[in-house]
Amino acid sequence: MKSVAVVLNGASSAGKTSIARAMQRISLTPILHASLNTFTDMFYWPAVVGDETRQECHRIGVANFHAALSILAANRFILVIDHVFEQPAWFEACRDALREKQTYFIGVHCPLPILEEREKARGDRKVGLAKSQFDRVHLGRTYALELDTSVMRADDCAGSILVFLTEQAKA
Repeated sequence: MKSVAVVLNGASSAGKTSIARAMQRISLTPILHASLNTFTDMFYWPAVVGDETRQECHRIGVANFHAALSILAANRFILVIDHVFEQPAWFEACRDALREKQTYFIGVHCPLPILEEREKARGDRKVGLAKSQFDRVHLGRTYALELDTSVMRADDCAGSILVFLTEQAKA
């Protein structure tokens, strides 16, 4: 399979990380997984005080993630990125960083009530985060593939993506 990047975009708790990890488990070739959360969680949030400081730390995490994407993409393996396009500029930064790689944007959808249930059950997300992202994360986006994690398990979503990539490689 030709080296590609797959960008999973969806609200918090939609299942992007679970899909990426399932892809790694079931793929016949190695897959590199890059997550926005890895970069934003480089800060120890309970110790970050003040709204301005929190916003600055988050901005730095997002900017560093986007800056690292072109480096992460500079290999022959599939790169799966899980992201939340809260701002149009984040989509553009991601797209620009991956310009050297065949890139497919995939929408990861889930109804808001289910996102809110997952968010509460997880306990590692600020309650209300999914709701704050829900109306804008997919706004104006066109996807190569769209998945609904309220009706599909992560392994099924991962399998659908891998089949899609195989079909694209043959085209």
